[in-house]
Amino acid sequence: MPKAKAKTPSKRWKPGDRVKVRQRKATDAEREGFTYFEHLAGLTGTIRNVFNQDEIAVSVDFASMPEGMLKAHTEAVKRMRAKFLAGLSEEQRRGLSPEEKRFSANYVILVKASDLEPGPAKAKAVDLSLEDEEVEAYEGENVAQGILYDDPEVPEGARLSPEDLDKAEEEELKKRTSRKKKRS
Repeated sequence: MPKAKAKTPSKRWKPGDRVKVRQRKATDAEREGFTYFEHLAGLTGTIRNVFNQDEIAVSVDFASMPEGMLKAHTEAVKRMRAKFLAGLSEEQRRGLSPEEKRFSANYVILVKASDLEPGPAKAKAVDLSLEDEEVEAYEGENVAQGILYDDPEVPEGARLSPEDLDKAEEEELKKRTSRKKKRS
């Protein structure tokens, strides 16, 4: 008796295809294996990469996200921007263009080919830009819990002045020189 062939999706997806995540119930095995999430059903997007038929990366359209998901993504982008800008010197910050300060982050999900269907031809545009002042004034408050986003137990890294950097460099060079002398 011939073996039944494994069901293969009729559609071969490729990068650039517009898709929509199918609406269906997740099985217990999928919940345990984290391979399908019901809250992602209905999202539309563009395929970025096809690794295999069980792993297709889809860049999600912001317009298709439910309000809560979009808020969480916007908050995450706000934090990324604030952290990025906080790590720059004033001179570096002034050198950035407004577009560079307002970078956005993609929302990419991994989906099985069998959980995709053809999506709308064009994505609706959603503006996630924040005002420069809002990003630079952002303190990293965790809105959900009202506590600092970063662990308060971890001390903040202070920027060293050029004089302090020179002094630390000299001390390090002295240590290295004395180690070399001890070895010889």
